[in-house]
Amino acid sequence: MLKVSIAPDGREYPLPTEEENAQERELLKKITDEQRALGRKIVAVQGLGFVGCVMASVVADATDKDGKPIYFVHGHQRASKRSFWKVPVINTGVPPVSSSDPEVPEIFHRTVVEKKNFRATSEDSVYSLVDVVVVDIQLDATKPAFGQAEKGYCDITAFREGIRMLGQHIRPECLVLVETTVPPGTCEKVVKPILEEEFTKRGIDIVSNPPLVAHSYERVMPGAKYVSSIRDFWRVFSGVNHRSIEMCREFLSNVLDVENFPLTQLDSTNASELSKTMENSYRATNIALTLEWARFAEQIGVDIFKVRDAIRKRKGTHDNLLRPSLGVGGYCLTKDPVLANWAMGALFGVEGQLSMAINSVNINDTMPLHTIEIIKREYKELKNLKIAVLGVSYLENVGDTRHSPSKTLVEFLRKDLAVVRAHDPYVEHWDELEEVTVEKDIAGTLEDADVVILAVGHNQYKNLEPKALVEMSKKRPMIVDCSNFLSDETINKYKGLGCIVRGVGKGHIV
Repeated sequence: MLKVSIAPDGREYPLPTEEENAQERELLKKITDEQRALGRKIVAVQGLGFVGCVMASVVADATDKDGKPIYFVHGHQRASKRSFWKVPVINTGVPPVSSSDPEVPEIFHRTVVEKKNFRATSEDSVYSLVDVVVVDIQLDATKPAFGQAEKGYCDITAFREGIRMLGQHIRPECLVLVETTVPPGTCEKVVKPILEEEFTKRGIDIVSNPPLVAHSYERVMPGAKYVSSIRDFWRVFSGVNHRSIEMCREFLSNVLDVENFPLTQLDSTNASELSKTMENSYRATNIALTLEWARFAEQIGVDIFKVRDAIRKRKGTHDNLLRPSLGVGGYCLTKDPVLANWAMGALFGVEGQLSMAINSVNINDTMPLHTIEIIKREYKELKNLKIAVLGVSYLENVGDTRHSPSKTLVEFLRKDLAVVRAHDPYVEHWDELEEVTVEKDIAGTLEDADVVILAVGHNQYKNLEPKALVEMSKKRPMIVDCSNFLSDETINKYKGLGCIVRGVGKGHIV
């Protein structure tokens, strides 16, 4: 049977055969030689996920003072059924991610089709040809019990295998730049020893040719400024030795806008890794705090968002107060405190826990249940209640469903035997909840709904007129605003049409 990788839009791409792999190896050598003849350095990006694919295009788009490309980029994605489709899609100049940022399709077309200095491959031997490898392998935290993040751990098996594969191929002078968010200690205690082991097996003297390993984390936001959040933002970095640090500095300076967003060098990769996990733990804790106050506000008739606006006017100390919502999703805030907490014992042998950070994860992971509580105040019984969930991605105007709080929401609604339909204009297929179809017809999703949950603030939903929604539902459904998506004026329009309106932290609605 033909092995295929199926793209989110349903198109099938056959996995490469051994003969095709052999042809690809020859083609990679030919392309690399041609690019070196043009004076370009060669970069491989390992992992073409939400960060890796755009980072690869940003690297390829970097130019010298004469406007000529500095690098040729080989983007590498394993030939798995789940992900291989990205390779042929990228090689047509089309991004494998959906975003509201118009620069995403532009930069892919520019680098793949026009400049021809970005190409994707699934062939592992590509790493033997490059000067820099940017590691963007997905590394997740495992939380075996819902709402008990303290039991979480990090399975680094696949990550270790990816690094070992690099050690088997890269030249000793190649820089390995880890951009994956990793537990503190990973570069020093996992990456470097694996590379040393593989170098030694290959007969490379690791005293005169020690592995070159650096860490730098991006602060990517896959929304309206997706590309800019990688290229035009501050970076923290460090390396395991002086040469690694200097090579990393040169590479980042060539690729990023360091004139307006200067680099920050820390003393060690441990510090750089800790910086990323602490940064996201701070944000997770900030959000968790707001849910407690949102519940309080609901009970005493207060709009928590107006209170938040008043507090944020105090610039420099309080203007970064975040907001409550359906919940916290994405690849960072849901896992980074767990990675750091696990690293304390597993990598450093330090006793204790990061209790406040872990508690914030527990609050945020269970936050979607509060939206269900709001519905249950009006409907004691959810069995057979028809509920339309608008938005299944974790962030407005993007198609990223990783750790989306909508998944928890839908799962628990279905446990209560509600009839749930989900819609999202940016999501073709919900990988994490395959049994749920993501509808494309919003009218069909809303038809006959008893409850409409505004789960994600996609522009399509924010711009939806109350009269149009009510007409599509053919009822006067209960409207649940999960994160201040509706103004008071819009709320009053819904109420004027006979709808009950409720929301997270919106105690002022009567």
